[in-house]
Amino acid sequence: MPYWDESEVAAVADVVRSGMWTGGERTSDFEEALADTVGARHVVCVANGTAALHAVLHLVRPDRARSLLVTPALNFLAGPAVARQLGYDIAFTDVDPGTLNMDVASLTQVLADVAADYDHIVVLPVHFAGVPADIEGVLGAAASYGAVVLEDACHALPARYGPDGPTVGGHLGTLGAVFSFHPTKPVGAGEGGAVALADDMLAERLRYYRNHNMRREGTDPSLALDADGHRKPWYYQVDEPGHNARMSEFHAALGLVQLARLPQSLARRQELAARYCEAFGGHPRLRYTPGDARGTSALHLFPVSFDLHGLGMTKGAVFAHYRRHGIAPQVHYTPLNEQPAFAAARLPAVGLPGLDHVSPGLLSLPLFHGMTDEDHERVVNATIELLESEVSR
Repeated sequence: MPYWDESEVAAVADVVRSGMWTGGERTSDFEEALADTVGARHVVCVANGTAALHAVLHLVRPDRARSLLVTPALNFLAGPAVARQLGYDIAFTDVDPGTLNMDVASLTQVLADVAADYDHIVVLPVHFAGVPADIEGVLGAAASYGAVVLEDACHALPARYGPDGPTVGGHLGTLGAVFSFHPTKPVGAGEGGAVALADDMLAERLRYYRNHNMRREGTDPSLALDADGHRKPWYYQVDEPGHNARMSEFHAALGLVQLARLPQSLARRQELAARYCEAFGGHPRLRYTPGDARGTSALHLFPVSFDLHGLGMTKGAVFAHYRRHGIAPQVHYTPLNEQPAFAAARLPAVGLPGLDHVSPGLLSLPLFHGMTDEDHERVVNATIELLESEVSR
């Protein structure tokens, strides 16, 4: 859930009073602040993370190319959904059961099996729950098969690629990184998304694309000038259809306040996550608990995977246990290979053993900046009660 105080209220009220509700300075200020935070040459803000994925995948796809998107099967559906709508085929990789991120060996196998069938391949690794993926391994595998890499960093502000590495979004070897500012994210703006990237031309194309590809510069003089050779002040030109994917000034104003609070938010998440790990990390009936000894995760989520067989319980029973304690866990996510929309997706020949190991008992425990110590202790006690209950012996 979002954390806010009167600073957000004041920021939105200022936008209302300004009369400039879209296309103003707050969006450009937010872009500059984000670029400073992640160390990117450019940041382009859009309406949401899905719009960011759609824009990049559209703009990098060559005309009439047979295109493929490769992404982990443990992922939100936004990336593969927009790719399908744009005419991409989809392939899924397995995940590393120790990180829940894209398994590089699985990616290599998928590319070896299918790369020859495609003219254009985009690999979309996810920094799952805020833990950075093995980006160097992904880049190496992609390069071997002529693929390009776009990072799904919607969970990952302000994760780092390593203890001394750059912030996610500042890697020069990828097309860029896509961020989301959904209210549940560490930087919540109500809605909103952004692309951090280094390529000057792609950044310019994104800025035009988000506003219907309307331009007043570089227009055709035969269309832009009147009979006396004077520029028509009302004239704009569209050479190729674009989209309305603008971020509003309201969302940018909220984002600026939330971004300034990001260090405080991350510190609180780190504190709460450390308590979770101390309380039950490594328990024999947990198949996965986040580990972040290097301090590089954005800690957007705290996913755990229960050994349901060892507990002698169903996932529904686990949910019911938490609900009896007034706790609402979530599942991130239903595996995409189980979704009817992606029934035609290509899978590695060996299947998805890593995902099959962790997915049946996977759920996310509450973790957010405004979480009280009392609520956190209630989740810890409920989890320990579950792990040590008689039914699981």
